[in-house]
Amino acid sequence: MTIDFHVGKWQCFPNGCLISDGKQQIKLEPKAMDLLVVLASAEGQLVTRDDIFANVWKNQIIADHVLYNLIANLRKILEDDPQKPTYIITVPKKGYRLGQPTQPLQQPAIQVKKPRWHTLMNIAAGILLFVIMAYWINQPLDQNPTPTEKTAIPSSIAVLPFDIYDADTNLSYFADGLSEEIIHQLTAIPELAVISRTSSFAFRGKSMDIQSIANKLNSQFVLEGSIRKSGEQLRLTIQLIKAKTATHLWSKVFDITETDVFKLQQDISLSIVNSMLPEYGDIPVGKLRVHPRHGEAYRHFLRGKAMAAKATVEHIQQAIAEWQTAIELQPDYALAHVSIAFNTMVLYQHRVIEAEEARDIAQRAIATALQQDPFLALAHTAQGLLHVNYGEFAAAETAFIRALNLDPTLPLAHHNYGYLLWLQSKHQQALGHFQRALATNPMSAISNFAVADSLFVTGQLDAALKQYKHCVALLPDYPACQLGIANFYRFTGQPQNVQQHMLKAQQQLAKDNTYWLTAKTVDAMWQGNPVQASRIRDTMAIFEDSHYLDLQLKTLMNVQIGKSQQWSLKLAYSAKKWPQNKSITLVLALNYYFAGDYPASIKLYESIPFKDIELYEKFSVAAWGVSHVANMADCYQQSNNQPKLQKMLLSLRQQTDKFKTDNYVIPGLMLLQAKMDLLSGNAAQAKTKLSNLDKLDWPLEWMQQVDPIFGSIR
Repeated sequence: MTIDFHVGKWQCFPNGCLISDGKQQIKLEPKAMDLLVVLASAEGQLVTRDDIFANVWKNQIIADHVLYNLIANLRKILEDDPQKPTYIITVPKKGYRLGQPTQPLQQPAIQVKKPRWHTLMNIAAGILLFVIMAYWINQPLDQNPTPTEKTAIPSSIAVLPFDIYDADTNLSYFADGLSEEIIHQLTAIPELAVISRTSSFAFRGKSMDIQSIANKLNSQFVLEGSIRKSGEQLRLTIQLIKAKTATHLWSKVFDITETDVFKLQQDISLSIVNSMLPEYGDIPVGKLRVHPRHGEAYRHFLRGKAMAAKATVEHIQQAIAEWQTAIELQPDYALAHVSIAFNTMVLYQHRVIEAEEARDIAQRAIATALQQDPFLALAHTAQGLLHVNYGEFAAAETAFIRALNLDPTLPLAHHNYGYLLWLQSKHQQALGHFQRALATNPMSAISNFAVADSLFVTGQLDAALKQYKHCVALLPDYPACQLGIANFYRFTGQPQNVQQHMLKAQQQLAKDNTYWLTAKTVDAMWQGNPVQASRIRDTMAIFEDSHYLDLQLKTLMNVQIGKSQQWSLKLAYSAKKWPQNKSITLVLALNYYFAGDYPASIKLYESIPFKDIELYEKFSVAAWGVSHVANMADCYQQSNNQPKLQKMLLSLRQQTDKFKTDNYVIPGLMLLQAKMDLLSGNAAQAKTKLSNLDKLDWPLEWMQQVDPIFGSIR
């Protein structure tokens, strides 16, 4: 069927890869449309999986889980309940059929827009994949639930690390590898939520009962077990437990040799699915991750994983050496290549190797992995992260979408895609991906922090505080959560709660750690000691690799202590030397603004795209009451440029209106609102806000004195 047709409420246009319900048009990925056409052509009759592979993929060798993921995503688009589907019906062990009648369309109800080919011809070759993947960008992947909403999980399982009754270190590596591969096998099932290895293994050696562990992991089922070795024989004993009642659904014993491990993974996974989802039918084996069937390569890979988990530079270097040995033994070992790529990027972040060297090593490793296994979602995730590290955001998005197409639950892909969106100030979309990462990796420190931080940035203060408290309770030794909640208390006028979290973070971080030094700088500024803050900041790296927040802090320090002129000279020199660093240009514009040099300030501001300037507002609006957009508005008011002034005011209102402040006093926000009143011609309201601000004993009240906008009412 290639003509336009109806299925249920949807109008389908195969030639344009479009569907519509009369209210919205949705662009389908070509394979999704091909699948829908194949099912519709059968007019409600069964279509076997073999027939689908033959007609959609033309008998290419395709992993089963690619079909399952395509089915799951097409159901989402058609708004089909996967638990009680009415559009795409699964016929266990056989295939699928459409549950809604189909009929041809006599008159297209919508106009399908044809592409302007002369425009498409100008698309860079490196972004051609984006055309193929454009469908994924606009689908439920980016349509995020509200922060407090929990997505219903029909069945969820956590695979705990196996207990080891042997002193053999190699057996420990082997057991962890077995657990991880069972987890990977289970993730091929769309109807099953599988807790990631990182979270499950966080409970290794903890004396906690199964129900408590399951509660922390939000898991309905738990798989636990033990492994012993006798000569060449291994005995694996495992139990599947229903967590709520602590009921053993089954217990099994497997006697194997190490060479049988890959078949064992499938046997265990099949037993789990038959117990949890008996109506499901055959377990989809998915695209099996290729490990060597014998020899030392697999052991070197597992030893590398164990080393990398320790997360120090020295251990990461040792891990890379193990993976290189594994590749020497097995050159087509895709997972080992990907592991080298990820950890090479970590070494670059630690500045152990130079940027271009890191890129060369990582890119070659990723390319080799994808050549061996083009369906390896981890490899596409690594490709996306590599692009992020070098500011290639469009290419990064394409890679992350491809990874999530292959594995929609992969937490590493969701978190890093969220980070990409966060960098582009798409904070609400980023929040959705951070939450998805957290759903299957609830013990992830960085995802817990990212959710809290994104909630704060999007103005959802109650939810942000709740998440910060959850983070510090769940992970009391993770310094980012401690520093994050300390900032939250600062910015919401609760200084009495700050120092306890600063002290806890200090216990976890080295004295010369960049994040700790930045936090100490903020704290010194907040306590009204800019000289001490300046001394701390002077111990840190400057300019070329400087983060925007560091430069902004340094600028505010120099303004307060009266050294902004000398600072301007340094910034101007550095802006010429490193013109690609927009942060330097931006803080130089800020410095000129505080000096009252409006022409110089606006010239620099206008040298940066406005959308980029808005990205930096996150660090200023709620924290200090410093806003580049407000500064630009004041400059435009001074030159009587009303159209641009109104544009800036609209942007400011959008920034401030997002904060739900019913239960909080945010001094920085009050200062910014006073600026907006002045810029809108409401001097009396501005004075009232400043008067209320004075009553708060805000340690940054000197901001009123240095900001030239308040000169007329001081």
